[in-house]
Amino acid sequence: MEGFMNDESTFSKPKFSLDERFADDPLMQARLHQIADLRDRMLAEGVSLDEVEARTVEQIRLMGQELLRSIAQGKANQSTTQALKENPSLIRDRKKK
Repeated sequence: MEGFMNDESTFSKPKFSLDERFADDPLMQARLHQIADLRDRMLAEGVSLDEVEARTVEQIRLMGQELLRSIAQGKANQSTTQALKENPSLIRDRKKK
């Protein structure tokens, strides 16, 4: 992991900043800030670097799962919208709350 973080020669400079990339995704922005705040708080409290790494990696994994769920939900909604557009006689099934 250490080599990954320090070997900048393998990465090209990004076209956009993270702020630009996530400008239209306030939930992702908030989640990234939460993770950074957690990291900063743990470091300030003197938590071991191993624990900081473990907790940060755990939060990044959870964020990845949230992101994939969000993408899947968006695609499902898009498919439903498209199907209703193509065949307006379809009835959309909704879960009762």
